[in-house]
Amino acid sequence: MQLPDDANPSSVPGNRNLQCPYYLLCLDIAAANMWPDFTCDFCYYRKAKQDSKIDELDLCAPGWEDIWGGGS
Repeated sequence: MQLPDDANPSSVPGNRNLQCPYYLLCLDIAAANMWPDFTCDFCYYRKAKQDSKIDELDLCAPGWEDIWGGGS
């Protein structure tokens, strides 16, 4: 999947739309650019909805427990 031209993640704090079909692609853009935060506020798709499953967010990735569990 490719990010459409009218998708517009911005590197400022703000609201995110976790149910956007392009959210994971925008998250990849933010990570690749080492943005400390990003917002969907200025994006055409800011109100788009898609049913997502928790495994799509890959919360079980290696290191997840270290980040949120205090690294023990």
